[in-house]
Amino acid sequence: MVKYRWLLLSSVAVVCMAAPAQVYGIEGESERDDYVAAAEPICKTNVLANKRIFKGAKGEVKAGELKKASTHFLRAATAFAKTIRQLEAIPRPAADEAKLQKWFSLLRDEKTLVEKIGRALAAGKKGKAEALGVDLNRNSNRANNAVLSFGFDYCRIEPSRFG
Repeated sequence: MVKYRWLLLSSVAVVCMAAPAQVYGIEGESERDDYVAAAEPICKTNVLANKRIFKGAKGEVKAGELKKASTHFLRAATAFAKTIRQLEAIPRPAADEAKLQKWFSLLRDEKTLVEKIGRALAAGKKGKAEALGVDLNRNSNRANNAVLSFGFDYCRIEPSRFG
């Protein structure tokens, strides 16, 4: 009886490991790899732009120059909107359509939150901006988790990259 349990469990394990490959297939993996290869340069451009855009923003907030700091966030939101449009224009693997639609929705939420932080800072509402920053971080995690299986580097949202 013990011998048969081991055989049954090993058979189930083999089927479970093979099933994702059959469902997604080699062609699907290739399409995903193509999407990642096309998306990463777009995201890299945005990350590098954001490094420049956010330069000095933290110091301005600490110094109480909230209106001045707000321009960094508003410019970043505009740049991110452009990035999202470019990412949406890339042909998507059919097997990942729902996953990518969710990701795009979360990226649009991300852009909106960055913009709201900019507006809160412009209005002198530092506390509101900080609360929105917490929401932004939570949304970033959700966006990253939505496409974790893609293995993105630059398309993964990492606030630490922006100083």
